[in-house]
Amino acid sequence: MDGQSLLHNSMIVYGGGNADGNRHTHTNLPIVLAGAGGGLLSPASYAKFDSAPACNLFLSMADRMGIQGMDRFGDSTGRLAKI
Repeated sequence: MDGQSLLHNSMIVYGGGNADGNRHTHTNLPIVLAGAGGGLLSPASYAKFDSAPACNLFLSMADRMGIQGMDRFGDSTGRLAKI
């Protein structure tokens, strides 16, 4: 154990796959990433990513979890540096 809280050692994604449920739009998704990922994330910050697929977030999270050799995930176009 490292003496840190569970939230400090977690990466929790909360959000939806549709920004507008009536039109089923997949742009401008409301997503919250909570936790500090064991000190690998910058908590208590706000970042807006214009036109970035949600899979870019998942790919960036996989990097921070130590997963190697994953060049792409779903429709990812790259990694998010500001998380």
